[in-house]
This record gives sequence, C-alpha cells and structure tokens, in this order.
Amino acid sequence: MFYTLPTVSALPRSLPGPRELAPARRILREVFGYTEFRPGQAELIAAVLAGRDALGVMPTGGGKSLCYQIPALLAEDGLVLVVSPLLALMHDQVAALRQYGIAVAALNSTLEREEQASVLAAALRGDVRLLYVAPERFADPRFAAALRQLRVRLLAVDEAHCVSQWGHDFRPSYRDIAAARAAAGEPPLIALTATADARVRADIVRELGLRDPLVCVAGFDRPNLRLGVVRFPNERERLAAVARRLKEHREGSAIVYCSTRRQVEAVAEYLSRWRIDCAAYHAGMPAEERERVQNAFVKDAVRVIAATSAFGMGIDKPDVRLVVHAGLPQSLEAYYQEAGRAGRDGEPAECLLYWTPNDRRVPLFFIEREHPPAERVREIYRAIEARAPEWVRLDEVVPEEAAGVNAAVHALERSGLVERRGLSVRAVASAGERAIDLAMLEEHRRYALEKFAAMEEYARAGDCLRAQVLRYFGEEDAPIACGRCSVCSPREAERDDAAARDETAVFQALRRLRRQIAESRGVPPYAIFSDATLREMAARLPRTPAEMVALPGVGRAKWTAFGEPFLQVTAAAATAARGARAVGRLRARTGKASEGLGGGLSATVRRTWELLRQGLDIEAVARQRGLSPGTIADHLAQLVELGFVRDISPWVDGPTLARVRHAANGGPIGRLAPLKELLGDGVTFEQLRVARAWVNREFRR
Repeated sequence: MFYTLPTVSALPRSLPGPRELAPARRILREVFGYTEFRPGQAELIAAVLAGRDALGVMPTGGGKSLCYQIPALLAEDGLVLVVSPLLALMHDQVAALRQYGIAVAALNSTLEREEQASVLAAALRGDVRLLYVAPERFADPRFAAALRQLRVRLLAVDEAHCVSQWGHDFRPSYRDIAAARAAAGEPPLIALTATADARVRADIVRELGLRDPLVCVAGFDRPNLRLGVVRFPNERERLAAVARRLKEHREGSAIVYCSTRRQVEAVAEYLSRWRIDCAAYHAGMPAEERERVQNAFVKDAVRVIAATSAFGMGIDKPDVRLVVHAGLPQSLEAYYQEAGRAGRDGEPAECLLYWTPNDRRVPLFFIEREHPPAERVREIYRAIEARAPEWVRLDEVVPEEAAGVNAAVHALERSGLVERRGLSVRAVASAGERAIDLAMLEEHRRYALEKFAAMEEYARAGDCLRAQVLRYFGEEDAPIACGRCSVCSPREAERDDAAARDETAVFQALRRLRRQIAESRGVPPYAIFSDATLREMAARLPRTPAEMVALPGVGRAKWTAFGEPFLQVTAAAATAARGARAVGRLRARTGKASEGLGGGLSATVRRTWELLRQGLDIEAVARQRGLSPGTIADHLAQLVELGFVRDISPWVDGPTLARVRHAANGGPIGRLAPLKELLGDGVTFEQLRVARAWVNREFRR
C-alpha cells in the first residue's frame, strides 16, 4: 500500500522509473547478492534518490537497511547519517559492510573519546559513506556543531516509532532529530520501522517534520512464522512445556522472553537442570556480562537466551528459529516485534505465546507505573522548577528509578511548562501547575489499556492468530484462516522441513566453514552468509564462480571476500552427486524412473517432486518448503533432465515454450541472461530454467 499524506509542501515529484533505478539494482546484485528488491524497497529507494522524504513500514527481516545503504553507495560525495538507538545493530552492520570494503563508521558511547574524535574527523574529511549515530548524540554540542559542516546527503531514522508518544517504545531523544536535520542543511529524510499503526505513522510524519513524504506500508505479514498460543494453569506446567519444546528444537537459535528479571533467572536455572545450553540476559546485569552473553548468542556459542524485552533490539541474527514468550507483553506491537526476531532470513520459524491467568498482573502494573497520577506529575514539575532557569539532568532532579518520568515530562512539555533537550530539562515562565495537561496523560493511559486488551484477545486465541495480527495493524483484507497457526492447524500436522534440510551433510559442512571464517574475521557468522544462502548452496551445488555469484545472497563482493572456500565444498559435493544422477538417467532410459520417485534423487529434490506431483505451482512449493522459487525451478529442471517429467505444460505453457525456442534460434540453450533480455518480463527465469532443461534434453536424445 503506497500513499502520500497531505502536506502544505511543494507539488509531489515523480519517482525514478526502471532506468533510473538501474544503478541501484546493480548495487543490489553485485554488493548484496540479490536479484530482486523486496516489497517496498524499490519505491523507498527511488523516493530518496529523487530527494523526497519517505516513511517505510516494513516487516522485520524485510530489508529496511538496504533502503539507506544503497543510496549511500550511489552518492558521489557526502554521507548518509543513520540514527539508531541499537548499539548492537550498529556494530553488526558496520562489521558486515566493512567486509565489502565500504567506508562505514559508528559514533556511540562504546568508543573512547579519542576514537570518537577520530571517527568524526574522518567523516568531516569525506572518508565515510555511512555514519551510524545514537539519537542521544544530537544533545552533544560538539556533534551539533559538526553537523553544520558534514555533507549529509540523506538522514535515515531507524526504529522511527520511537519518536511517537503513541508507540510502544517512546524515546524522548528522538524528538531532537528534527532540529538536527535543520542543522545538517535539511537533507531528505527516510524514516523506517517495523511496527507502526496509522496513529503512530501520522505522529512520525508530524514529529520528524516530513514534507510531502512517500508513505510505504509494505505489510506486516510474516508468512514464514508459525504463530502459536497455549494457556497453562500455572507456572510449573509452563516451565516444563518450555523445556520440552526447547529439547525438540534442534536447529538454529531460540529466545525465551520473560516478564521480569526474577523470572529470567528462574527460567535460565530451570532450563540448565534440563541440560539445555541457556544464558540469562536482563537490564539488571552488569554491562560487561550483558555484552558477553549477547556476543555468545550472536556467534552461536550459546543457543538459547532467557531474557526480558531488553534483549534482541538491534541484533540482526537471521537464524533464530524459535521465540517463546513466557508471559503477556503489554501490547501486540511489542509482542510482534519481539516474536518477529525469529525467521529474519525468511526461513520457517515458530513464535509461541505460553501464558497463565496470573500473567496479566505484570503488564497492568507497568502500565499504571508508566502513567503517573496527577500528584506525581506536579511533584516532578516542582523539582524542575526549583532549579529554574538552569538546565538540569532529569536523573538529578528525580534520582530514583522514577515511574512514568517520561510521560510526566511530556505532559509538562505539552503544557508549555518545561522544555527538553536530550536528557536535560528546564522550567520556563508559565501559568503554573494549573496549566498541566492532565487530560493527555489520562488519554495515554486509556490507550495503553486498550492495547493490552487487544493483547489479551490474541492470547485467548478465539480465531486465526495471523489474521488477528494483520487486522490489528490495519490490513482489512487479512485472510480468515492462515492454515498454519495453532488455531488453524495443530502442531502435530506441521512438517519441520527446515530441520530436515539442516541435517544434510553439505549444509552442515558449509555452516562449519562459515563459523571458522567468521571467527577469524571477528564478525558474526551471518555477516558471512545467512542460513538461507547456505541452503541455496547445498541445494544447487554450484561448481563455478559464475554459478556461485548468481546465488541469492552471494554477489561479487562476498565472492571476492570469502567465496572460494565455499565453492570448494559445493563443487566437491556436486562431483560426488554425479554418480547418483547417472544412475537416475539410466533408470529413466529404461522407463523405470518416471512412474515413481525412483533412485538417483537427493532428498530435497524428491520432496519437491512430491509436492509438484500434487499440482502445486513453483511459487507454492517454494513457500511451503521455505526455499526460493529459483531453487525449486532448478529441482524441476533436474527432474526434466532425468526423465521424471514427461510434460512441462503445467509450468511452461506451449506458447511460452515456442517463444523460448524461437529466441534460441531453434538450437540448444546455454546462458539464460541473453534469452531473458530478449523475452522480457513475459517469461520468468524459473520458466527459462525448466524450458532449457526440456529443450536440451530433446537435443541429447
């Protein structure tokens, strides 16, 4: 869904067409290894390349970061300034981009003063293409002064919902972004988030001062996630169920979200008694210990984390296969964002909500604490006013862990009683306490309770869980039943295809190699290749550099950096598989193969053939198996070559096949790219792969 919010700015500008986007597609292919943009990416990139503001709402794992990384690589000079509250995300993206030789840096509190000065100096010299900063950085007068000298070509705001008072993670420091943009010379701004309903989207546009923005809502659906809800009578039975599920869960990482720090410790201790490799994570732990646990999880040194909601923000780990919530979050936004940390690579994953009737006490306690009563707001105002007219840090005037301080200060701001700059506030001349906007505070409290009511409705699992989520975020055409969640389909009916694929020897060999390379380079394994890309390698078994570079998620940059060792593994596996294929061809010639599943097929190709024989098309099989359509087309091409398929018309109709033959001048077919260029969008690469196998088999007869 694409639409433009009405503004008083200039007339809308036209977006670049396919020709103007060609350089962006080249970067997508050669640097990041993908042939197609995901939904919303092309439109958002086109908008910012045209100098237009944009707001993108894209599902977790939907590729938000490419919407500013590609423009950064296309810019002739200057830099893209990326605002993110997530230090882990900064670290991982900087490490990953440096693998490709991209000039990228981060400026945050983890750096020593000398390191910060060095990064800023490099940015001022023009030696940095992408600069990541935390929003709190804008409160630093030195950085504010540097902004006026930096050539900022684009300002990218990640986790943009944090600017909204109606969002589930409001951060006051985001309110400084609009002023920072002005200091930087009003560059185009792209705001990105995974969770924002209509009210939050409107607030983002207003608070960030977006002018005539393209608003792109790419959808909230995550079809690779299987959603499940189970109600337990007590904590003892819930804990046992969590442990059993983790014992069943063999592949990939898992997160168990808990409501309190005490529950985190209890869950971690309980799971250790079950001999489950689990670490605890919560905000009450020392910073060094939190960092150690987080790094161990990212590097696959620990498989399971029991954590509060403090864990996971900005961890771009794509192979989390299971997320369990052992309690009720305060809202569906918070739940879906945390659950959405599963399956970021697009592979099948599971998101389970395990709850008990007693769980509601904790979120209700936090809601009340975050929305202070009138007298508490007045106390905070008096503490600030007593230091007028000087600027004071909030933690100085309200030193304890003050409940609802942000909400109180926001009410005082709206009333014109205080002004805020970063973490500091000061009182201004006003009509006194009588002017405090308490009605807004009460409206926020009611809104929070409404959100929790929607969360409870989801937990009761009265109808399709996926449909509930999509309707909540405003997708009125959500399906009545998804056929996969715990309401629509019992768990016993599910096939764990991802786990089955992960057991293949080639895939495991590739994972071991990836981990060795990642450790030697000091980066997370997924910064080398994602599990999804390794599965493509294991399925297609490329034998040449050209075949490897063509795989989704590889590209020339990664091939140059570390592709050769992976090719050695896949080429050796392909050689070993030739004997089995020869057996398959022999059986095909003797007429024995085409009647059944036969020998000579790998398990993954056999499973594809089972589904194709049921009448499913290539896209449907790809969705069900969690593979790309290109991989399924390769499987089908193998089946054609081996004689299992006697009629390709279900996938390539007669007229299309005739066009392919004509484009090939009636001869055998080699490379597909020239044919695709001749035939255009009327024929897909998947159809071309199948047609090539069919035509070339005819010439071999």
